[in-house]
Amino acid sequence: MNVYLDSSVALRKLQREAGAVTGWADWERAYSSELLRVEVLRSIDRNRLKGFLTDQDVAELVTKAHGIFDAIEFVALNASILDRASQSFLTPLGTLDALHLATALALSESTRIELAFLTHDAELATAARSVNFRVEGA
Repeated sequence: MNVYLDSSVALRKLQREAGAVTGWADWERAYSSELLRVEVLRSIDRNRLKGFLTDQDVAELVTKAHGIFDAIEFVALNASILDRASQSFLTPLGTLDALHLATALALSESTRIELAFLTHDAELATAARSVNFRVEGA
């Protein structure tokens, strides 16, 4: 199975939160937008600045995050993806979620790889289902 991960999946795994996707890394290939790296590292830094994480926590999380990044094939944002993300979807989506969905669509269309879409975000899951992705995690 090939999967597309949004940032919620990586963050839930990283922070060892309940309800993380089962079968982590049991897939053939994992893909995501390069946006995932930014979102994960920004989340860690935001939690540090809010005082939720110690320096030790940050160091451990960043190291683990890079381990997750090493297992993902990142898709660069390009004009085509940005254009698709700016267009209407069948359900409401925020900007970052639209970028993730547009990236998964572009990957699926250009490679003809069948992808499962992994997310813990209910709104993004609905949007992914509306464009015929099999969704896990939400």
